[in-house]
Amino acid sequence: MVDHAVTFDFHNTLANCPAWFDLEVKHLASAFLGWWAGEAGLSLPEASLREADERYRRLRREIMDHGNELTAEESLEQVFRAMQIGVRDDVVERGVALLMRETLQGTTPIPGAVETVRDLADRGLTLGVISSAVYHPFLEWALESFGIRDAFRAITTSASAGFYKSRPEIYWHAAETIGADPARTIHVGDSLRFDVGGASKAGMGTVWLQHDQAHPTDPTIVPDLTLQTLVGSAPRIVRLLESRDAPRGEA
Repeated sequence: MVDHAVTFDFHNTLANCPAWFDLEVKHLASAFLGWWAGEAGLSLPEASLREADERYRRLRREIMDHGNELTAEESLEQVFRAMQIGVRDDVVERGVALLMRETLQGTTPIPGAVETVRDLADRGLTLGVISSAVYHPFLEWALESFGIRDAFRAITTSASAGFYKSRPEIYWHAAETIGADPARTIHVGDSLRFDVGGASKAGMGTVWLQHDQAHPTDPTIVPDLTLQTLVGSAPRIVRLLESRDAPRGEA
């Protein structure tokens, strides 16, 4: 068991990746069908593409609510089965990989993310990533491109763990994977609901990365620390970690 650990959310915390996020959340189904039709020399009506995206988004909303995750490939297979569109599993895998890889070009680190990760790693802290993401390899590619993949002991995605961030199980799974006690772990993320709320339910300390002066929407979810930027944030994160070791009243 490690002494202390820090985990980070991925999207809008470590990485700015709007094209990837758009695929993940909204348009993976229509993007795949467009690619597949082009490969096969087929023509699909716009209505079919819209229906595919509507079904995909509905599926993603349901998963956010109940918390049992599906991978990108499993999500598409469920959508296509409902639409009676037959696509081989290996073709789904190949198409998803190509589409996801294309979005890597526009992916950049959030200001201060690389420096903060390196600073914390240099201090000997165990680091991990926890992300609601349906396609795990993309995170590996992105963090490798930032030059910080080696700083993380493990990357946990909802696709790899089987749980969305609406469930504390993803946080417990991540803590176990990196050999950390949730009570001695800090999670950093930009979502008050999923990062702060989810990690708090799992017994972790929480840091809210408050972008663009976002306002809290749930008064029952209170982060242990709020940051407006990751630039120069490592000392404050370390102090929060240390405060969790102090007897009550001395933090």
